[in-house]
Amino acid sequence: MGKNKVKYGLRNVHYAVVTESPGGVVSYGTPKHVPGAVNLTLDAAGEEVAFYADDGLYFEENTNNGYTGSLEMALIPDEFRVDILGDEIDENGALIENRDAQVKKMALMFEFDGDANKTRHVMYSVLPTRPSVSGATRTNTKEPQTESMDIAARPALDTGDVKAKVKQGESPYDNFYSAVYLKSAPVNTVEEAAVEFSKSEHDDVTVNVTSTDAQNAVKNVLLDGVPIPGVYLTPAGVDVTIGQTYLSALDNGDYTITVEFMRGNAVTVALTVTA
Repeated sequence: MGKNKVKYGLRNVHYAVVTESPGGVVSYGTPKHVPGAVNLTLDAAGEEVAFYADDGLYFEENTNNGYTGSLEMALIPDEFRVDILGDEIDENGALIENRDAQVKKMALMFEFDGDANKTRHVMYSVLPTRPSVSGATRTNTKEPQTESMDIAARPALDTGDVKAKVKQGESPYDNFYSAVYLKSAPVNTVEEAAVEFSKSEHDDVTVNVTSTDAQNAVKNVLLDGVPIPGVYLTPAGVDVTIGQTYLSALDNGDYTITVEFMRGNAVTVALTVTA
């Protein structure tokens, strides 16, 4: 266990589910925000390897096994418990914890309070433990109760990368929380941040994207987090057109279109549907 334990104030905590295929291919889900971040405590994990020969130190190496520590939240959301801790919600809306549930790895993304550069961080392979359950009776003063999980952040299975950070002003910064940043990932930018669909005009809606990767392609398109059926989509490279038949069936109002790509950050576009 390393000695450089540091306790950080947190903000903008996000997690993304990690999927590891049998062939060693790692993929990451869309990051989700977790409100109520309190503290992150980290210890560097690793050990010093020393080999002595010829009456002296012959070889020395420090191994990097990532970090261990704890993540403290005001309250761990039910969505996180389902996505990462393996809990289930039954047909009556009850949240069920089962002994056979498997905890999943996640990418953990965050910022630190007080960081003048507003640096954003990602740890690629974080395995949490189940949080302990505690409570206290009410007294004449109110003491907020928090929830903490022990975490182990290890090198990613495919790349060996433990973590990455991006400073404000660097190209991946603005869209950092839309997708897990990967080494040398392309940057995808959208031409229009907002579009409008009028049911009376019956026009398709096209999301125009520019990518620094000329070979990039659309992976998924969602409306308010729900995948749009492919029959209503016409992808062309990193651009995508949503058919008016699908849009005409929506209620009037505001929505968010999210376009995910094979490489690099997702982009979001505000959609307004009118009569």
